[in-house]
Amino acid sequence: MTHRPAFILTATVASMLTFAGSAIEVRAEPQPAQQTAQVAPDSGYRTPERRPIHIVRQGDDSVLSTLFDGGAGSPAKVMREMGGLSVSMNSDIASTLEAYYSQPKSKLIWIDAKGPNAKARQAIALLQQADDWGLTAGDYAVLPAAGNSQQASPDGAKALAQFEISLSSKMLMFLQDNFRGRIDPNKLSNYYDFKRKPVDLKATLAQLSASPELMSAIDRFMPSSPKFAQLAAELHWLRTSGQGGDASVNINKVIVAMEELRWMPQEFPDRYVFINQPAYMAYYTENGELTLSMKAVIGQQDHQTNFFDASIKTVEFNPDWGVPQSIIKNEMLPHLKRDPSYLDREGYKVAVNGKSMPSAKVDWTQPLENIAVVQPPGPDNALGQLKILFPNPHAIYMHDTPARGKFASQDRMFSHGCVRLENPRAMAAAVLKTSMEAVDQEIAGGEKKDVPVPQEIPVYVSYFTAWPTADGIIHYYDDIYGRDAQTLNAISATSASRTRS
Repeated sequence: MTHRPAFILTATVASMLTFAGSAIEVRAEPQPAQQTAQVAPDSGYRTPERRPIHIVRQGDDSVLSTLFDGGAGSPAKVMREMGGLSVSMNSDIASTLEAYYSQPKSKLIWIDAKGPNAKARQAIALLQQADDWGLTAGDYAVLPAAGNSQQASPDGAKALAQFEISLSSKMLMFLQDNFRGRIDPNKLSNYYDFKRKPVDLKATLAQLSASPELMSAIDRFMPSSPKFAQLAAELHWLRTSGQGGDASVNINKVIVAMEELRWMPQEFPDRYVFINQPAYMAYYTENGELTLSMKAVIGQQDHQTNFFDASIKTVEFNPDWGVPQSIIKNEMLPHLKRDPSYLDREGYKVAVNGKSMPSAKVDWTQPLENIAVVQPPGPDNALGQLKILFPNPHAIYMHDTPARGKFASQDRMFSHGCVRLENPRAMAAAVLKTSMEAVDQEIAGGEKKDVPVPQEIPVYVSYFTAWPTADGIIHYYDDIYGRDAQTLNAISATSASRTRS
């Protein structure tokens, strides 16, 4: 693990558009050439469908034609030229632009009688700074407008039409990418589970059209959390510092972290639990302040912990453990072949089709779905003395463990996917808003007991190889599951698809 202090960056749209007010602009250092991830383009990631736009103008343009002279660059002529364009874009954006520009009362957003307007110049300046947001500026390159001398030519209206459509397309894609990420994490593997944030493209385009200036229309789409700002400042430092060594590796880690943050809420709530798997750590934040941190054990390579969010609902004291079928098959059956009474001696309870019996009398060749194996509550229970439940499709939860020695290891991948906590009693007290003494009393009772939390708490079971912690330092971690490589491949494939016509 390596780390470095982060500059504090206020990454607002206003500061980006006015080239002032942030750590990046204050330094006024030249931006480096774009550094793209050196990854294989054939990633297997399924990129969004793209197609050429097809605009069919409805109604009469005569009213619009009277607003300006009848030159080649008039809005009416520009609108009519859109029908002959062949500009490829993501299909959802194409449908949005077709719906807007086909309307008889639609207005040009980026062009006035003199050509590209002030709002267009703001938009292009923002798109050219996409690298500062952890994106790829080349993805948002806009087809150039005709020069002043060309706008009156027969081809001038077509060039302006291409410019209008291209800028609308790239602005929508830029806002969509910033708000929810360039890639759909659920397409990467089954280890990702996110409800992708929706973007109302038609409403966004209408707002871009109606707003006299750019910022009011786009500010809500831009990442605004302090964590993102710290990562953006770190990315700038890495690109401009001239540092050798791990700079290129860390650049990719920061880019991936910025992408992953977009999959999550724009702002973290005042109270939440955050688990960072590559750090092997769990954190509890209350009133916006980190109040508790502890080591964690996560899933083995072949039992990886998922990346998702959920809500903590219950703390279960003195839990029993229903042994998963996979563990019975892969880990218990070999012992039972050598010693049929193995489970009896270890204190497990066995039932076949609901009927209890000693493990030595069970026919273990029958289908395992007939057999239930449960470890009763107790100090040797695999779940320890409590577990913290947040219902999810992956059957993952946080829990205690009798295997305390595992926390001394640097690489703590030992579980079957669940998250073991170094100090589970403190975490339980925090989520229950109670004292450690009250938690100890529940455990001392010895009985299995479910206690609902007084208020559900978001929990983020995450995967960040670059992360700004509460000490203001960017920490770097190993890509233990190889997921950063998957994400970088998907980003590369996405950019490649956007350059194809």
